[in-house]
Amino acid sequence: MKQILLILSLYLISSEAFTPIPIDHRVSSSTTTTVVPTISLKSTLNQDQESTGWTFRGHHVHTEVKKPKQKKQDWKDILLFNQLSSNNNKPSILLVHGFGCSTTYWRKTTTTLVNEGYEVHSIDLLGQGKSAKPGRDDGVEYSIDLWAALVESYAKENIKKGDVVLAGNSLGSLVVLSAITGAFSGDTTTTTELFLKNNVKGICMFNCGVGLNSRGIAKEPRWNPIQRQLINTLYDILSILIFNNRLLLTYVLDKVVTPELLLNTLQSLYKYNPSNVDDELVQSFYLPSQDNGSVEALSQIYCNDPGPTPYELHDKHNDYLNNLPIHLVWGDDDAVTPIEGGVGQFYLSLANDEVSDNNISFYKVKSGHVPFDDNPDESNGSFINWLNEKVV
Repeated sequence: MKQILLILSLYLISSEAFTPIPIDHRVSSSTTTTVVPTISLKSTLNQDQESTGWTFRGHHVHTEVKKPKQKKQDWKDILLFNQLSSNNNKPSILLVHGFGCSTTYWRKTTTTLVNEGYEVHSIDLLGQGKSAKPGRDDGVEYSIDLWAALVESYAKENIKKGDVVLAGNSLGSLVVLSAITGAFSGDTTTTTELFLKNNVKGICMFNCGVGLNSRGIAKEPRWNPIQRQLINTLYDILSILIFNNRLLLTYVLDKVVTPELLLNTLQSLYKYNPSNVDDELVQSFYLPSQDNGSVEALSQIYCNDPGPTPYELHDKHNDYLNNLPIHLVWGDDDAVTPIEGGVGQFYLSLANDEVSDNNISFYKVKSGHVPFDDNPDESNGSFINWLNEKVV
């Protein structure tokens, strides 16, 4: 029984299930990658942190901004601060978390980026973390498009310096990809009005997901129409029995999901260093699950349209994305979005494509689903090296 609850809890944390390997994109997962030097997380600068109450379509969105701050009493830090500040070409960084997560698990990434002289913005997506959790009665339908529009609006209103780099984890990677292509805007917004499409200098994706929920698996290239219909039918049944069963979800969040169970579940996702799962991280998952509106937000995310897949976005916006620096950092022991799965193999094949002139790089790291907090030195080191070599 405990194992069943653990598995259910794991699914509640992440809406992307295992994505089978599409034959069309299958390549070796033993790709050789350049070893990057690890970066110490020891803070050399104070961080000026601002927690703000930004509003999106009338709803509260939790945001954080951290900037390098000079230590006036230490001349060595003043020299370092001046050296970092002298490079005025560095873009702002905007971090977008995955499903059920929040700004909290970017803690080590933020420290690393700030110490390198970057201004860092992070947000809790609507319906997640410390942000509001409105529902249909409030006119909110959760989707990749909704969150992509949120990211676009936040960047346009709050990142005063034009150049920006976006980073996302899991489902957040798909949100980032949709936001920078303007895919969420339909035909109602012209390209010149899109802030991110005109100002983004690159994106970094950590263990990219396939969709808003696991129904996105049905869009994988490997399936024939009959197989695709069977997958959708199975998901329809699961939606009726579980995902759209508000009474069951309420019971699970009230009685099943406890800090102790979340501790075990999160440790199963942190394959390299489970000890990094501390009380701060556990509470960042547990407390939002107890908020009003969390049940409907959870149900909607499981049951709504999964949105565009990375394959579809690359196919539709091929010319634009080929000219944009894109970096993938992927945990090699991820059971949620495995490197052997469809999206992982898709990006590996693009990174290894010597014929195409795309600007995609791929770095494999010893880690689970959250490499930047599980194996932060190596993962964030790869992020920094890519920024310095390809973006700045």
